[in-house]
Amino acid sequence: MTGVNYTVTELMTATADAIKDRLGGAVWVDGEISGPRESRGHFYFDLVDRDDKGAVTAKVPVALWSRTRTRVDQKLREAGTVRLEEGVKVRIRGPLELWLAGGRLQLSMQDIDPAFTLEALESERERVLAVLRSENLIDKNRALPLSAMPLHIALITADESAAQADFMHSLVESGLPWQVAFIDSKVQGAGAERTIAAALHTAQRMNVDVIALIRGGGSRLDLAIFDHELVARTIATSSLPVFTGIGHEIDTSVADVVAHTASKTPTACAEALIDIAMDVVNRSEVAWSDIAEIATATIDSERERLARCARHAAIGARTRLTVERHRMITTTARLSRTIETTTKSEKQNLDLFAARLSAVDPVRTLARGWSITRTTSGTVVRRAADVSRGDTLVTTVADGTITSTATEID
Repeated sequence: MTGVNYTVTELMTATADAIKDRLGGAVWVDGEISGPRESRGHFYFDLVDRDDKGAVTAKVPVALWSRTRTRVDQKLREAGTVRLEEGVKVRIRGPLELWLAGGRLQLSMQDIDPAFTLEALESERERVLAVLRSENLIDKNRALPLSAMPLHIALITADESAAQADFMHSLVESGLPWQVAFIDSKVQGAGAERTIAAALHTAQRMNVDVIALIRGGGSRLDLAIFDHELVARTIATSSLPVFTGIGHEIDTSVADVVAHTASKTPTACAEALIDIAMDVVNRSEVAWSDIAEIATATIDSERERLARCARHAAIGARTRLTVERHRMITTTARLSRTIETTTKSEKQNLDLFAARLSAVDPVRTLARGWSITRTTSGTVVRRAADVSRGDTLVTTVADGTITSTATEID
């Protein structure tokens, strides 16, 4: 064989030397923390790059040894905002070393730049806002109509948290008949964005007026989950108004920007809902007070009008009674005369009608020698053509009937 032959040790040592020569010792590396874990005082994680879809495109294992960790932790405490957690973007410094026995490259972390993490958070926040603006989602939830009495609330936060207690205490103190459906959710840490989004979707399927998404105070990093695009997009496209009460006094999260109504704390969020409901209560009380005043004034006015009418009636009653009595006497006399005249006239008419009726009475006609002949069916025979030979005929005369049979018709 030609060329240089290496043992495994020689190959790995040469590789380690090449890395050292190329990088020149410790280097600064930017990336996202993935899979953090502790073991016997040491801290391990992978530093990764991701593509636009979130898939890992490159990674390097990182070890923060216990002897160095104390100094790094002190630096993080002084910064007050950054922790080594899943998904946090960091800039760390250390040498890239090749572990010969394990055959693995590893970055030994020696330092960290907290400012980089804060800048990365702000950069991501601005990116998400730009995307939402381009899709016209910033004001979408704010444009939703809000119930005049939003008493039915879906509350999203961590169960048994101070945020939950503060929010509920404020509602109870208001004395209004609230109905709260609680949805437990992570509000920080790895995977919290998916938990919050799922809780928001669950709330939209409930029979509620509004969704309240709250959490207590925390560092910039603690609240970074509320800048996540998935959380913001789910709020913006919610079919129900979303109220936020995220514990911050200085920064405004993307969730606050796209929410229907944003408050600085869970208590303030509850008070915002209370104010809306109490405004309706107060306006109703004013309206009822106005109605009562109008009703009282109307009753008083009508009572006075009736009193005046009663006085006028008492004064004119006797005079009116005398006039009406005289009118009744006159009318009665006139009616009596009219009845008498009408009765005489109608009697004369009846007598005349009776005389006319008697003149055409069939009985009297028969008595004068006339008769009426009918067929057995009762039909009056008026012509010879009405009878056929053999027909039975019934003839009525003044004092009875005669039955005969037609034998010949001329």
